[in-house]
Amino acid sequence: MSTKTQNIIASASIFLLLIIFGCAAFQEVLTPCYIPPEAVEYADTNGASILPWTTLFDAKRVDMKIDFEHSLKQVSDKLKYDYLKGGMRFYIGAGEETKAALFSPTGPIGMLLPTSLAGTAAALLVSKPSDKKKIKELEGNAHKANSAGNTT
Repeated sequence: MSTKTQNIIASASIFLLLIIFGCAAFQEVLTPCYIPPEAVEYADTNGASILPWTTLFDAKRVDMKIDFEHSLKQVSDKLKYDYLKGGMRFYIGAGEETKAALFSPTGPIGMLLPTSLAGTAAALLVSKPSDKKKIKELEGNAHKANSAGNTT
């Protein structure tokens, strides 16, 4: 073999060894790897990027995208949770204040029970002097009517 052929074979061998052993990214692009469809759907990306089949490179890319989507959803969910929880605290506080205003002893509903009981007791149990006078008149008229009825 000539020196030129030996140099070409040696250079090609070194180049192939560098590609095979030295360039991990190239190895990952060629290594087939299964990616579940659920993972691709969650990551909201496509499975295969360079070759028609999914490779180790694609699996690592989908894995990073899953982590990103998960952290994004957590941040979004935390923001939504904090917003809704803060709103609920505000509305519950306002409801508690309204309850205290309505049912306190000086509030409208708090005053309703004592005043209704007092009004009912006054209407049923306490009579006015004019009522006593009318009762005496009615009793006197009834007594006169009975005595007039008995004399005839």
